[in-house]
Amino acid sequence: MSDKLEKSIILQKNPWLSDVKIVAESESTQLDAKLDGQENCLYLTEQQKATYGRFGRQYFAAESGGIYMSLLIKPEMIAGKMPEYTLLTAAAVVSAIEKLTSKKPLIKWVNDLYLADKKFVGILAEANFSATTTPQVVIGVGINFSISDFPEELANKATSLFVDEAPTLTRSELIAEIWAEFQRLSNGAFFDIYKSHSFILGKEVSFFQNETLFSGQALDLTEAGELVVELANGERKILSSGEISLKKWT
Repeated sequence: MSDKLEKSIILQKNPWLSDVKIVAESESTQLDAKLDGQENCLYLTEQQKATYGRFGRQYFAAESGGIYMSLLIKPEMIAGKMPEYTLLTAAAVVSAIEKLTSKKPLIKWVNDLYLADKKFVGILAEANFSATTTPQVVIGVGINFSISDFPEELANKATSLFVDEAPTLTRSELIAEIWAEFQRLSNGAFFDIYKSHSFILGKEVSFFQNETLFSGQALDLTEAGELVVELANGERKILSSGEISLKKWT
């Protein structure tokens, strides 16, 4: 069954979007959004050739069965608010999936979604702040929607929303629901959804800070998306998503 991306389905559910631009192939929808610069525009591609995530890491993109999209917004905000867009988007994706399917995704701090202990969604929010231009945020989302074949090195780490069964909805329907939830939750109602779906809280985690390895228990999340970790000596560290990446969690 063909699952062609449908602009009309996405716009019908999201009249707040200025446009949906779909191309057959792109180096990166993040770059497309930055170069084009249209406010409230959603950029989509069937195939993405140079996908990247936090800290510039490469992200696997299949030739088919994936969702690769970026939204450009120009919000009235200050730089310190930036981490909230990652939380908002993650909450929107979780909420949309749970509305449309029986799947129960969980969130690994700060920007990855998991099913059955395997990653299937990556989120990247990038901001550009300048004294002379309007603040601009580009939010990229990569979803393994219906992919069954992964590279050998990812086979035990990656999964899809639909792996061994036929999809019960189209990619366009899921995309439309995600950005409808994004808009609905943007009033600040997203934090509780994000926190309640976190599988990191309560676990022992390891991370590097200033080239030193630390381990401790993940206790809580701040509303800015920071992770509160208590070390064995009782010291608490507040981890910023822009500076720290978890190396291990048990």
